[in-house]
Amino acid sequence: MAKRSFIADFVRPLVGGGTAHVGAPIGRAGLDKLRDAEHDRSALADVAVARAAVAGELLVDGAPPLFDLEALRLAVALHDLLFLFHPRADALSVRDARLEEVARFAAACARLPDTRDADTLVARHTMLHLFPSLGRTDVQVSFWVGKREFHGEEPPKRLLAWPNLRRVRQERRRVGCFAEAASHPLGAPIVRALYDGSPLTDLLHPVRLEPKLALGPRAAILREPALCRLVAYAWLAEGVERVGGALATAVLAELDGSSTENARLACALLAHLHLCQLLAPQTREARPTRFAAGGDPALRDFYGLFAALDKASPDLAAPPDVRRDARLARRLAEHAAACAATSGAQRVAELSVLVARAGGPLALSALPGAG
Repeated sequence: MAKRSFIADFVRPLVGGGTAHVGAPIGRAGLDKLRDAEHDRSALADVAVARAAVAGELLVDGAPPLFDLEALRLAVALHDLLFLFHPRADALSVRDARLEEVARFAAACARLPDTRDADTLVARHTMLHLFPSLGRTDVQVSFWVGKREFHGEEPPKRLLAWPNLRRVRQERRRVGCFAEAASHPLGAPIVRALYDGSPLTDLLHPVRLEPKLALGPRAAILREPALCRLVAYAWLAEGVERVGGALATAVLAELDGSSTENARLACALLAHLHLCQLLAPQTREARPTRFAAGGDPALRDFYGLFAALDKASPDLAAPPDVRRDARLARRLAEHAAACAATSGAQRVAELSVLVARAGGPLALSALPGAG
């Protein structure tokens, strides 16, 4: 793919939305050329505006994201990941060996230095914020003598000619590129590398099948007050009824006894979300009893874990000043009781054992910026 078209036809829609065009794999040599190239200023300006809009929703007075080498590396890694599942990949000679080479470089390209700097992490996220929602349209064309499939490409007009005479029928389906890559042996390591390179993207898109959200690897970020608040507020904005199940699953994974410190952090984060939900204006839809009958078991665990924390570790479930306020203490007790009713007494008892095994009573201050 030409230098200018990589920015205009891939990077610009990657960060701003639209149709991203995938070409031949870029690889190490292509990355070097792109790094030294003079890129189209208009396309770069559009990219900057789109990234600034995303960053502005996450940070107040944050530094404008730059299209630097880190941004370029993330874009190239994602481009080459998408190529692996593109129809043009079939045209490569020595296909398996070549595809494995492309996959190894894409994973290496996505691995960026660890950092806790908020501006840097937000800048990386602005490059990949649409990554989990990327998809392509596959078309199956059936006609009188057979059928053909087109993946991410429109069928040629000649194949659609004389639809009545040739009994032409089209079936279109949307395929999630993220889910396809994350579940494939070639793509999964690249997806993990992209999430490690942009850990905020990992945290801000918790609802997915694979790879499941894991809080332990992100503990260093969640211990930074500004970053922890950023993540918590994003989850609250998305709605606990949507993200609660994924978070509960991640918290339960940390209660396996491997790291008491990470378990405490995970529990503190879950308790903090409950308190934010509790202190927000109450609506019928926000009450946990809405999910008492049926529903997602993981979401019920989101409520059950809070009931377990309130029972086995009240200092974690709420700080002392909340309990000293009669009005807040009453609301807290009502919320904990509703959470227990949602999860069920037996499940709350089971979760209480897990919470106690993870280290016993904790203080809400285990979560930076929770106060």
